[in-house]
Amino acid sequence: MVIDGKVTLLGSMNWSKGAWLNSENLNLVVSPEVAETYAAHWRQRLNASVPFTGRDEWCRRRAPGGGA
Repeated sequence: MVIDGKVTLLGSMNWSKGAWLNSENLNLVVSPEVAETYAAHWRQRLNASVPFTGRDEWCRRRAPGGGA
C-alpha cells in the first residue's frame, strides 16, 4: 500500500482483529523512491490483468458427476 507517494506498507498483515493474535508482518518504509517503484510495479500488473468474466459459471453449483 502506497500512502501519499512517500510511505509504503509491505507485508502479509491481515487487517482484522484476529490478525493481532497471528504471526503477521507489516513493514513501513518512508521513501519516495520505494513508493514509486512499488506503485509502478502495481500499475504494470494492473495493465497486464484481464477482467474475470466467468463469475456466473464459477459460482454455479455442479450436479454430482460433473454435469450442469
